[in-house]
Amino acid sequence: MKKYRALLFPTIGVAAALAFAIDSGAVPHSLLDRLEAIEEQFNIGSIDAHGAPDLGAMVDRIIGDLPIQDSGPEGSRAVQTLNRVIFDQLGIRASQDLKNPDNLLPSRVFESKQGYCVGIAAAYLLLAERLNLPIFAVATPSHVFLRYEDGVVRINIETLQRGANVPDEQYVREQKIPAKSIRRGVFMRNLTTDEFLAQVHNNLGVVYSERKNYEMAAAEYETALGLDPHLPAAAYNYGNDLLRLGKHRRAVRLFSRSLRLYPSDVWALNNRGLAWLKMEKPDKAKRDFQAALAIDSGFEAARNNLGSLAVGPPAK
Repeated sequence: MKKYRALLFPTIGVAAALAFAIDSGAVPHSLLDRLEAIEEQFNIGSIDAHGAPDLGAMVDRIIGDLPIQDSGPEGSRAVQTLNRVIFDQLGIRASQDLKNPDNLLPSRVFESKQGYCVGIAAAYLLLAERLNLPIFAVATPSHVFLRYEDGVVRINIETLQRGANVPDEQYVREQKIPAKSIRRGVFMRNLTTDEFLAQVHNNLGVVYSERKNYEMAAAEYETALGLDPHLPAAAYNYGNDLLRLGKHRRAVRLFSRSLRLYPSDVWALNNRGLAWLKMEKPDKAKRDFQAALAIDSGFEAARNNLGSLAVGPPAK
C-alpha cells in the first residue's frame, strides 16, 4: 500500500458522483454497494474500462459454491475456509504493482486473480460481509491486513502470505510503528467500513497520481480524508502531488497533517523539508532533514538533502 502508498477520466469527480447519489436518495450502505459505486465511477470514460462488472453476481457465485453457506462457520474454521476459497479455489496471488487498478478494484482482482494488500482485502471482505462474519481491515503505515474478531476469537489474516496469522507484535516491530500512533488509533485497530473505503480511495489516488491526472488524484485523496481524517497516507500522497505542482505552502500543510498522525515517517519529514527549501526557509528544512536522520541514520535522501544545504539551494 505504499505510498502508500490514471487514465483520462470524466470531468465528473468522486465528490460530484457522491452528491448526485445523496440527492437521488440512493446512498449505498453495504460494502458491496459502495465498492460497486466506486468501480462504476472509475470505469466511466477510463481508457482501460472493463464495462460494468456485476460485482454482486461474482460474490454470489463464489458464495454459492461454498458448502458452509447455511451453517455460519465461526472462528478459525471460517478463516480457514475463506483462505482456501481466496488463495486455493480462486487462486488469487499477491502483487506489488500499485499502479495497476486491476490489482485494487475487487471485480478485477477476482478476474485477474491477483492484487495487492488493499485489493485482496476488498475481495476477502466482500465474502465475509455476505457470510456475516466479523472480519475487519487493519492498517499499518504502509500496509493493510485483515482480522477476524468476534469478542472471543481474534485471528490476524495476512493476505500477502496466503492468510497467515501474523501477530500484531511482528507488524509493530518490522514496520517500527510508533506507540503514540497506536494509542491514538491511527494504526493496528479494526477499521470501519468508511475507514477501509478511505484506503481504497487513497490507492485510487495513487493510480491517478502515477498517470499525472492530479485533479482526479486530489479528489480521491480528499474523499479518503473525508472518510478517515486519521489516514496519514492520503495526506502524505496528496502533499507529494502538491510538491510536484509547485504548491509548496499547501504541501507543507499536508505533510504536517500526516506527521501529526505518524510522526516517525521519514519520507514525510524529508519531503516537507524539500517544500521548505522551495519556500526559501532553509532553517526549517534543515530541522526536518535532521529529524528524519535522527529516526533513521541510514536514510540517504535526507542525508543528501542536508548536505546540499552546505553548498547552496537545490537546482530548480
